[in-house]
Amino acid sequence: MGRLIIHKDKLELDGRDFYLASGDFHYFRCLPGGWRRRLKLMKDFGLTAVQTYVPWNLHEPSPGQFDFTGRLDLGAFIRLAAEEELKVLLRPSPYMCGEWDLGGLPAWLLKDRTICLRSSDPRFLDPVRSYTRRLCQEFVPTLSTRGGPVILVAVENEYGSYGDDLTYLDQLRAMLVDFGVDVPFFSANGHDIFKLKNGNGPGTWAGVDFRLESRQAIERLRAYQPDMPPLVTEFWSGRSITWGSAFKPRDPVPVARAYREALDLGAYVNFYMFCGGTNFGFMSGANIGRHFGEPSTVPEHYVAETTSYDADALVSENGIPTEKYYACQHQLDQYLGRARRPDNPPRYQAQVIGPVTMQRVASLFGELERLSSRCVHAANCLAMEDLDQAYGFILYTTRLTCTDNRRRYLRMEGLRDRAQVYGNGHLIGTVERDQADNDRAICFMIPPGGLQLDILVENQGRIKYGWALTDRKGILQCVRMDIEEPGNRGFLYNKAMIMNWVIRTLPLSDISGLPDVLSKDGPDRLPAFYRGSFAARPGVDTFLSLPGWKKGVAWVNGFNLGRYWSVGPQHTLYVPGELLNEENTLHVFELLEAGPGCQACLGDSPIMT
Repeated sequence: MGRLIIHKDKLELDGRDFYLASGDFHYFRCLPGGWRRRLKLMKDFGLTAVQTYVPWNLHEPSPGQFDFTGRLDLGAFIRLAAEEELKVLLRPSPYMCGEWDLGGLPAWLLKDRTICLRSSDPRFLDPVRSYTRRLCQEFVPTLSTRGGPVILVAVENEYGSYGDDLTYLDQLRAMLVDFGVDVPFFSANGHDIFKLKNGNGPGTWAGVDFRLESRQAIERLRAYQPDMPPLVTEFWSGRSITWGSAFKPRDPVPVARAYREALDLGAYVNFYMFCGGTNFGFMSGANIGRHFGEPSTVPEHYVAETTSYDADALVSENGIPTEKYYACQHQLDQYLGRARRPDNPPRYQAQVIGPVTMQRVASLFGELERLSSRCVHAANCLAMEDLDQAYGFILYTTRLTCTDNRRRYLRMEGLRDRAQVYGNGHLIGTVERDQADNDRAICFMIPPGGLQLDILVENQGRIKYGWALTDRKGILQCVRMDIEEPGNRGFLYNKAMIMNWVIRTLPLSDISGLPDVLSKDGPDRLPAFYRGSFAARPGVDTFLSLPGWKKGVAWVNGFNLGRYWSVGPQHTLYVPGELLNEENTLHVFELLEAGPGCQACLGDSPIMT
């Protein structure tokens, strides 16, 4: 029991030399029944510690309401790590990045449009203090100075890539000290000197993040921090996955080579990620950047992360060691002078379940009263955050009564992120943010009886990195029309916006009230909910695929597995065995088109192509 001592070239814990070898495994991206199996794989690899983020948005989903139960039981996870003889590097920063919605910050912060996130702005720091006080009650008793496994605590995360408010970093650190944290602090930043200087406070053990450029990063860190050993906080041994992009796992050989180079340079290395996971529900984030493989000539744009956070990690999303696991394990064993071990994958079983026939049970438009958490009337469009909505969908409805024979082109200013537009109940077009303006236009005419205009907007994940964090969702400015003059005479000069909206929030956080069967005279249109039943072996994993279906969300036994989308590269959703009973219910919310025969499949392996 004691405090980790950081010398110039070594670490000391409890009066003995301590070798730090660690990897990221996020407790909230895995159900508790899978924690121990993955921690054992980390221990068997040769790691001495596990590193994890802490997601503020899950632990405080609304102001003052906290949740540390189930897969959010941070204390139980830390204690389990101790049982497996692993120390813990804890990253309890209010911001975590992690390809997670808003980088882990709760969406309710964005209701105040004057707030400056990740700064010493009191409108940000006051809720941070309230949250941190409650969070520390969960982990301070597990600090190494109190006999627990937590040996290091992070202050913020990659702050040098966001801002330069060093007062904010000082206040965060002081806050943690006030609430009982007395172990050393560390940080993670890019290895450019600009990022190191802006992302660190005095007395913090500075770490760097990089992909394969071990020597360059570590030499820069040594020059910046010569009185402490080099710390690699995130060795990016894999990559995250985005919708609509190619996915190609990293070659294990150069990854293992870069790992060994870092070890030889005297660095303590943390793999990011060591164990992959899942962005269950609506938790996947987004970025402003490019898809993997897109050339630099393509302008940066909104890129949404997939539900899977397998992240091409050493241990897969479903908890299986990969070829990369063994390649890097051999390097660590050799570096530490241990005998080479044979690759010996543990037994793992997943189940194949016959096709599940899905029955349509409800249309979205027929269940609005049941599914809407709020319904308001407003002159102009409001954002999700204005209506205290964090995730899911939002529906804007109005009626257009000015009829003539001219064509209209619908424009949604400030669309975040994807809209399906309906005229009198029929889909007339789909628009995604960042589409070229001529691709965004939805052409329609208003019939003599008028037109009910419904715009269903999907939040596909908030930006999680950099200056664009204030990524509010819905329609942020207005809806308007370009009106075409007859005879190819251009467009009417028109700067008017469409007004008088009924706005319904559709978080889809609870679908338990959906009917089991569709009434005979029920609506027969999309978007719609489908239901199916299947038998399974409890406790055994499986993977859900929806061949021919286009885009939507899936639940097993009421648990939101996450989004699916036919654009790939993810074509299955991981279903942990912990969710399964002997008899199970599958719900699917499909936006565009159900697959042939309304069939769903459950297989024994993921499909990522």
